[in-house]
Amino acid sequence: MIRMLFALILMALMSGQVVAEDWPQFHGPARNNTTTEEGWEKAWPKDGPKVVWRTQVGAGMASFAVVDGRVFTAGNDGENQDTIWCFDLADGKVVWRHDYPCKSAAHMMPIVPGGPSSTPCVGEGRVFSISREGDVFCLDAATGKVLWQKSLLKDFHSQRPVYGYAGSPLLWQGKLFLDVGGDEGSSVCLNAATGDTLWAKGKGEAGYATPVMTSLGGKERLIMFKGRELAVLDPQDGSVIASYATTTTDFCNCATPMIGSDGTIFISHTGNDGSTGLRLEGTTLTVAWNVRDLGLLYNSGVPWGKNALMVFNDSKRGVNDLRCLDLTTGKALWESADVAKGTAILSDGHLVVLSTTGELQLCQPSESGITVMSRAQVLEGKCWVLPAISRRHLLCRSNAGEVVCLDLAKP
Repeated sequence: MIRMLFALILMALMSGQVVAEDWPQFHGPARNNTTTEEGWEKAWPKDGPKVVWRTQVGAGMASFAVVDGRVFTAGNDGENQDTIWCFDLADGKVVWRHDYPCKSAAHMMPIVPGGPSSTPCVGEGRVFSISREGDVFCLDAATGKVLWQKSLLKDFHSQRPVYGYAGSPLLWQGKLFLDVGGDEGSSVCLNAATGDTLWAKGKGEAGYATPVMTSLGGKERLIMFKGRELAVLDPQDGSVIASYATTTTDFCNCATPMIGSDGTIFISHTGNDGSTGLRLEGTTLTVAWNVRDLGLLYNSGVPWGKNALMVFNDSKRGVNDLRCLDLTTGKALWESADVAKGTAILSDGHLVVLSTTGELQLCQPSESGITVMSRAQVLEGKCWVLPAISRRHLLCRSNAGEVVCLDLAKP
């Protein structure tokens, strides 16, 4: 009788089972703006999902890492201090904060927030973060204690990008990968536990994109979208497998490369190249296709279907729309002007978009187009920061540093 009762309870739990997942780094668990999180509420009230908590973290474009019910992000006080924050996901209470000196760059760069643009990544019980000035911190995820720190400018004699460091760190198999820039090791790999340098290779300007680890030709490869090129590296020793020169005039390669299911490497910027599909053939990157009227500035795409990518167009040459691109051919499968441009993530088959003006949009993509299911104003001011979903909570942030946590749990 007890066994039967237990079986019935187990079946009941499984029938209403939901999948929750951490969001440990920029672009999510798979580094492609998607998550396996499912079972969250999609029938939103008119004014949007319930607000769980709000807080202020300071200016910047750092997104979120969410691990074990803790939220990590960073911001600047508008003057001379950056803060790396750790919040409780459930109630927004501060678990710890780490402050360090860093001048706001808002007066130098009015088009972007003055605070950090890099998003912390979390793993192995540690938090890794990079400031706009190139200060790298490794903190204890539980306490915020500094375990080690580096200065990219001093330790690697690097060249600070014009808009400051923006690429987020990549943690992989106990190694931390950074796009540093300079002539004494433009790409760097550190021991994540100690901060010791494992290798520093190459020359040239750093980009603003985030490194990506992917499998190409059955081997793990490190993708670096740098100031003047895209480089494919061996993550073990930093040796260059292949590279492709870009023609952007301001080294403004910002959008993180996305990898298609067929191995196509999608890169994009708002310069003359537009968007390009690259394929690795031995030690050569060949151009599979190029779309000049499609350019991405800071947004990266969202995978959809078998081998497609949904992207917002930032190019002045094309229509400011949402486009679904076939990564095999570069051709548009569909386009839509119904979705307000912003940053987007995919969860449970739905596209969640935070517009550049703070409007949250819930969308249902299909093979032939996309439908906007709900809209709600959740933030004010400019919003260029990627949202994050974890444990049926949705986190959104404005450039000025207002954070809102929304409840996506089903009633």
